[in-house]
Amino acid sequence: MHTPRIWATSAAVGTALVLALAGCADGATPDLGGLRESISSAVDSAKAGVQDARSAVDDVRAQLGDLAPEARATVEDAIASSTTAIDDATAALDEAGTAGATVSGAVADAESALADARTKLDAAASSVDGGTQAALEALSAKIDELTAQLASTRG
Repeated sequence: MHTPRIWATSAAVGTALVLALAGCADGATPDLGGLRESISSAVDSAKAGVQDARSAVDDVRAQLGDLAPEARATVEDAIASSTTAIDDATAALDEAGTAGATVSGAVADAESALADARTKLDAAASSVDGGTQAALEALSAKIDELTAQLASTRG
């Protein structure tokens, strides 16, 4: 699922990269201020996505009381994985924001953790139904959005 904010952020970063590369093509030094500003905007957007994902985790936690023990363990594992991945994404964004540029290794690690969390969320969603399944699917969508936002911070 892609929101207009993700598309706008991706477009801004892409435009900045094209302009930076065009500046390099004629031998001139490109103005990296615009690129830095675009990356900063992408980081800010991704930080908002972190808050959305944390809210979705809370929504899933609210559903735990209604689950059978086997399903509860699967959902708790998915919640733990998601929480860790969101924390990794937050750390990568903080590092990117303070460094003034992207930090590819931290971003790649966070993206990998988010992908693992997504896999566990899918497995957990297939083991439950009703409100819990809907909450897990909503969290999966937030994880997907955060992954796309995190990717847009790459310079």
